[in-house]
This record gives sequence, C-alpha cells and structure tokens, in this order.
Amino acid sequence: MPSTAPDFLPPEIDLLLRRWALPPERVSDLRRLLAAQAEGGTACPLPSGSPTEPSAWGQAVSTEPTIPAPLLLRPHDGTTYLQSWRYHRAEQTIATQLQARAAQPAPRLGRPAADWVAALGSDQLNALQTRAITCALDHTLALITGGPGTGKTHTLARLLALLLADQPERRPVIRLAAPTGKAAERMREAIEAAADRLPASLPTDTPAQLKTAAAGACTLHSLLGFHPTTGRCRHHAQTPLSCDVLIVDECSMVDTLLWQALLLALPPTTRLILLGDPHQLESVAAGDVLGALVRHARRHPDAALASVWVELRESQRFKHRADIGALAHAIVTFDASTAVALLQARRAPESAVDGLAWLGEHNGRFSWEILAPAVREAIISVADATQPATALAALDRVRLLTAHREHLLGAAGVNVAIDRQLRQRPGLVRPPNEPIIINYNDAETGLNNGSVGVIMEDAAGRAAFFPAAGSQIAPRRFPLGQLPDYSPAWALTIHRAQGSEFDHVVVILPTESSPLATRELIYTAITRAKHQVYLSGSATTVVAALSERALRCTLLEACLDRD
Repeated sequence: MPSTAPDFLPPEIDLLLRRWALPPERVSDLRRLLAAQAEGGTACPLPSGSPTEPSAWGQAVSTEPTIPAPLLLRPHDGTTYLQSWRYHRAEQTIATQLQARAAQPAPRLGRPAADWVAALGSDQLNALQTRAITCALDHTLALITGGPGTGKTHTLARLLALLLADQPERRPVIRLAAPTGKAAERMREAIEAAADRLPASLPTDTPAQLKTAAAGACTLHSLLGFHPTTGRCRHHAQTPLSCDVLIVDECSMVDTLLWQALLLALPPTTRLILLGDPHQLESVAAGDVLGALVRHARRHPDAALASVWVELRESQRFKHRADIGALAHAIVTFDASTAVALLQARRAPESAVDGLAWLGEHNGRFSWEILAPAVREAIISVADATQPATALAALDRVRLLTAHREHLLGAAGVNVAIDRQLRQRPGLVRPPNEPIIINYNDAETGLNNGSVGVIMEDAAGRAAFFPAAGSQIAPRRFPLGQLPDYSPAWALTIHRAQGSEFDHVVVILPTESSPLATRELIYTAITRAKHQVYLSGSATTVVAALSERALRCTLLEACLDRD
C-alpha cells in the first residue's frame, strides 16, 4: 500500500515555503540545488520547463544581484542556473578580489626583482621557477601550480628568502597557512629543510629568519581565528590580518566560503602567494576555486589572472620512479588505455622496480596477505617501535589510502583488519602501537584536524605522541584523556591524506560504480607516494574514472569572465 505521509522537506525548503512564499511546484528545483551543493557544487542548471521568471518563484528569487533574496537566477552561456545568494556573493567576492590583486603591482623592493633572482644562481632554479619568483616579487598576487615534485616549495623557500633579505632593517611579516594541520606541517618541514640549502650569496642570517617564518605555519581556520561555536572569524574586513606576505598551500582543498573569508580579511597591500595542484581532489565543502582560476587563465591568456599564473611542469620526484609519473600523466590526460597497460605490466608487488605495482582485484574485501612484504614490514615497524620518535618516523613511511570512510574497504574496515592482524601475531609481548588522526581543531592541546600521532606505552604508561615543530625536538606527549576526538590511522581516506606524502602508499580503489571513482581521486592517491605505490582494485575502475570529466557546477568562472 503506498504511503500517504508527506515527503520530508529539508529545513531550507520549509523556510522558503513559509517565509518567502515559494510555490510548492518549485520544491523539486530546490532539491536539485541542495543535491548539487552536497556534491560540491555552488549552483545547478534548471531543467527545461522550469520557469526563469522571478514571479514564478514567489519572493525567494531575484534576478538582480543588488536586490537580496535567498535565491538567484543566473543566466550563463545559454543556460539558467539556480544559486543561493550566499554562494553568489562569495564567488563574486573571490573574482573581484583576486582580479584586483592580479592587476596591482607589489610594494617596491629595495633592489630590482631581476637582481634578486640573479643572486640565487642559475643552478638553483629552472626557467619556470625563476618566472614564478619574478612574478611573485613584481605582483601583489602570484598563483603557482604544479604536480608533485615540480618544486613548488623549493621555489617558495627561495622567494621568501629574497623577501627577507630585501629589507634587513624591517623584516616583512610572513604568515604561512594551509587548509589542514597536516598540510601546514608538511609546508613547515619542507621550508625548514630548504632553508639549509640556500645559496651563500644571501645574508648569513636568512636561513634562520626563514625557519622562524616557517615555524608559524598553521591552518587557515587558525589564521583567521575561526570560532566553531559562532561560525565567525576574529579577522575580517573590519579587523584584518596583520601581515606583509601570506602563503597559502594546497589551495585545491580550500572551499568557496573559506576563500571568501580569507580574501575579505586580507589587507589590499599584502602580497598573496597561492600554491596548489588543480588536478588533485577539490575541497570537501562546495567549490572548485583553484580549478576555476586555472581554467580561466588558460582560456584568457591576456587576462590579469593569466599574467600572475605560473605552472611548474618539471617533476623531480618521479624522475627515478618513472611508472608513477607515467600513470599520473595518463590519469591527468584521460588516457585510460595507457593507464591500464601500465597496471598490467606491473601485475605483482615484486615488479615494482619503477615504483608501481598492481595488486589485482580486491573482490570487496581487504586482506593482509595482498600487501607487499615491504609494506607489511613497514607497518610492523610502527607497531613494534619502542620509542615515540622511532614510531612516528616509521609511520611517515607507510599509509593505506581508501576512497570510503566506512565499510570493509573503507578506512574504518581496513583499520580494524590491520589492528586485528597485529594483535594476533604469535609471541606478542605488548599491545601494538596505534596510529591515530585528530578529527577536530583543539585549541587546548594545539592539535589540529589532520594531525597524525601514535598511541604507545612509555615509562609513565600509555599515552599519545605527536611530532613537535622542528626535527630536533622530542615528540609531544598527551594523556589519552586529554585528546580531542580521533580515529585510527593505519588507513586514511584519500581526502584526509591530501597534503601528505609517504614512502610506501597502498591505494584501495573503489568499485567502478562508485561515485568516488574519479580521475581526481586516483591522481591524488597515487601522487602521495614518494617511492612505491601499490594499487588494489579493478582496472575497470580506472577506465570508468577516466571515461569522462565531471566538473562541479559552480559559477566562479562566469564571475571571472564578466569582471
């Protein structure tokens, strides 16, 4: 017997019906918009037959951006889109702010940019890296993109060193931020390492100054002073950030509303340097801002944004791991036949001489036995380490990555399977160490969402240990009762691993029918590996992921094209 109960209405739709006189026949269009936002979009195209006149939408829709209403009808390229006023305002702010910065010259340097670049020496940088530094020295905005190992951080470290050396009497205030705590930690570590390799032509105190700047790397939420209880930021247009230079890494992970908050809080004279890889996964929340910026710059080579965009192309990471680089290139170029041929040529773990091995199909279940001996040994070395520093260093060398959070093949199921395997080993004398990942920013402990540590025993009992800032500092110790919410971390979702890198990476692919089987997901997963990547799953998943390009529906490019 069919149910007579009314369909459930989300609170957003219920409010529009009651307060804004939305006609009930428009509910299906609102459901499409909410579904698009849940999938990462900021708008949705109206199907044929849906009215495009505001009068058909009660008081809920406006066609004039200057007249506030909950919804907006946006004509673009022959199609009418439905968008919330909130996302329209955010995308308009991003387009206006970034294009204004791209057209604005940077504050004058003590020496010409060409002189400073020459001081680095020709052996320090390739032509594109030199161009990126010159661009960032000459403009208030610089957009530097590139895949893994193309030298984004290497370039950034030398750029910051030049800015520090340019004004020794008044060092510029430099802030570094990333979307996650792990990405911020990686940026800090990479810049600290690069500081020890600066050319001798720079002032002798420049490496120390650069390390001091890198030590302050934090999450974007922390930079803005975001309060989760109020949903507001301490820094905004009326109380802006105080810095001369702001670096934002892993920009592909920054969502639309966070971009808006950041740009509104930034003084117009601050030099803004953006780094990222547009081929990686987009933000968890709605938006594809970095991708939209790059696509706009490609289509309009004479536009202001194109003049401040530099794409680094020469990868050093995979120079001796040719198969990983070849697979990444095949994925980026939608070359499914080459991708499958590479996997078939590397069918067994023992064949991973160039960094790639295909473990075959997983048949919906994870098995310890499919792991290569090197991966098992790396996991056991973490589990059995007796010193926190040793355990954390070993943990940085191996990780299993999954598409899903739950289920047998998700991070939760794989973590349970590995923990069970480690505890069932014969002759075990003490519980294995447990890797964990923090799920929320916590001001009390200073731990951030994405921070990875390990639970293990020391002389005082069982506790959690996390890396400290600086490689020479002992890990931080936290009683278990003091920890914010956390999850096991033998396996992570690919989204949570973004911004990290490991020696050995095992990628557990979803099924070809999964909505997560995308080009961006597979590319992001395999490029987390520095030395070896092992893929478990069907080749048909790779083919399905590369068969078509599914862009999130956003209207940022339309805003950029109009401005």
